Amino acid sequence: MKRYSRRNRRRIRRRRSSLSASNWGPVLALTGTVLGVLAVIALVVFVALPKLLPLIGVEYRAPFAPTPTPAPTPVPTPTPHPMSYFVPSEAQNEVVFENSGDYKWFGDPYFYDGVMLLSAGKLVDSYAVMQDLYFFYPETRTAEQVPVTLENAHFMFPKFNEKWLIYLDARLDGGGYLMASDRTAPGAKPVLIKEIYTGQPEPMLDGDTVAWIERTGTRMDKLFVCDLNTMETTTLSMFSNSVYGQSLPSLRNGLLCWADAESGGGTGADTSVIYSIRISSSTVRAYSPGTYVHDPECDGTYSVWMDSHHAPDGALYYSKSEGEPVKIAEGVVEFGLGSHFVAYSKDEAIWAYMFDNGRTYRISAEQELAQFLGVSDDRVSWMDVTTRARDIVKFAAIPE
Repeated sequence: MKRYSRRNRRRIRRRRSSLSASNWGPVLALTGTVLGVLAVIALVVFVALPKLLPLIGVEYRAPFAPTPTPAPTPVPTPTPHPMSYFVPSEAQNEVVFENSGDYKWFGDPYFYDGVMLLSAGKLVDSYAVMQDLYFFYPETRTAEQVPVTLENAHFMFPKFNEKWLIYLDARLDGGGYLMASDRTAPGAKPVLIKEIYTGQPEPMLDGDTVAWIERTGTRMDKLFVCDLNTMETTTLSMFSNSVYGQSLPSLRNGLLCWADAESGGGTGADTSVIYSIRISSSTVRAYSPGTYVHDPECDGTYSVWMDSHHAPDGALYYSKSEGEPVKIAEGVVEFGLGSHFVAYSKDEAIWAYMFDNGRTYRISAEQELAQFLGVSDDRVSWMDVTTRARDIVKFAAIPE
């Protein structure tokens, strides 16, 4: 066996332990360099840039990073409509006050600023006469008799505001005195607006103005407007042999409106025009809804009317800003306009149609028979006629 020297053995060992001296040395060195460079790049791209760039307002997302799932936009819980909480049996109030039992009849309730004005009646000489007026305060359930004296038989259509009290001092057989009392002058006697010779016209009060339609001849009716400060009365429109002389005018928010024939015939089959005028202006506007119009009520935004003279099959309509008419209901007997609703009677019940959502809600309680009395100050009044032992006046505020 061939022997190697010690020097040769050391030379062989050194050659085997040096990778740089082998074919793999350059490859491994290059690989290490590349990995180091990639590590530095990764550190910059995935760590440094995502932290530094947002600090200077630059939006940055690292390559291959998953796109963050956007947080779902919270869906707000719809606010229930105020009428969703309306319970007729709980919302209604009855007119009851000390000495109310002395009266068998109540009528013509009218609200202003949360206070009700109504007439109260007794049996006098075999006639039911509404001989007294009362202010009723719902919060305290107290009443105050109005210190005015009748010259004729009974009070009809009383209305009031912060300055004026108006009413018809009516005769039993028709006619009477249309009166006004200045509430800001304590002790002042009521003054005559106009003597009425036939019929019992209902006056409309707004601010210092009164309006009414009155029969002035066998076939003539006139629309009158009176300035209560001067007591000057003006004839605004005339109806000759026309059914529109029996249609009530509307006066609110400084706007007076009334109905007349579109084609001039004056018969119930005609389509109608709703005329309106601002009390502070002289410009008359005309709106043609394409239906017959009776007893229109307007507030400057909404117009509401019936298409018949309170017939059993009559329909109730409204339009917004003199737009396309919308039918609310059929079989309507009476109605009244509020600021955000219209109330009406149908099937011996009271209902309210809300303009904002187009839905109808029952106002009078179930199993209760109701006779509509009116809308004022966003309160609906009616007579509970389930039993007729005495007049039961009820009312409810309509939430907005």
